[in-house]
Amino acid sequence: MTTFSLEWKLLREDALKISCICIVYPLCTTLLLLHMTSLFDGLTLHQAFTALLGHVEELTWMYWTLLWFGYVILIQIIWKPRSTSFSYNMLLRYPKKSWFWLNRLLILLIFTTCYVAITYIMSFFLFLKAHVSLQFDILIVLQAFILCINMYCHALLWKIIELLFSGKIASVLLIVLFFAGIKQSAPYIPFYYGLMGNFDANMFAVILVIEGLFICLMSLIIVRIGLKNDYH
Repeated sequence: MTTFSLEWKLLREDALKISCICIVYPLCTTLLLLHMTSLFDGLTLHQAFTALLGHVEELTWMYWTLLWFGYVILIQIIWKPRSTSFSYNMLLRYPKKSWFWLNRLLILLIFTTCYVAITYIMSFFLFLKAHVSLQFDILIVLQAFILCINMYCHALLWKIIELLFSGKIASVLLIVLFFAGIKQSAPYIPFYYGLMGNFDANMFAVILVIEGLFICLMSLIIVRIGLKNDYH
């Protein structure tokens, strides 16, 4: 059995929790906006997604707060500490490889994608009630991709802090960072680059390249620190 399939099998223990976070949280946050569907009347589908998930408005800051809070919980469930015996087994089977850590990074990326996808699906049903013009635009997919990559960058930052200090400190700092990005739209706050409505279309490629480099760098740091902690 590969480390990926073994890690996936272990997550079955938390299948109910993960399902609740991935489905119930986006559903509940969307229900909060049912009384504000008039905000999206007369908009195209792309404009509606940009209005809701492209930047933070005064009326949607609670929506974003709950959405991010759910993601922090999801991170802690996916990356919860394994038992000592499991870690020793991995070290014995793969003493000189980093597949164990790389697989954990990949699994969270998969669930981050699911979390964002379900959020967009729930929002779509909200827009149906708001009688939004259903004209598909490829920019909607790009918008979701940018948000997904940005959330994953935050998750990697959480893991680095968790490895260096503790999970509690990492969670508190990440929530503070999210809340700062929700309450203030500024280029020096990382969440700013996850919202497509904050920058021009000609900046998309640059931002994706920079965030991609950050993901590679932080992944290498996580693997390095993780292996060091495992062997010492």
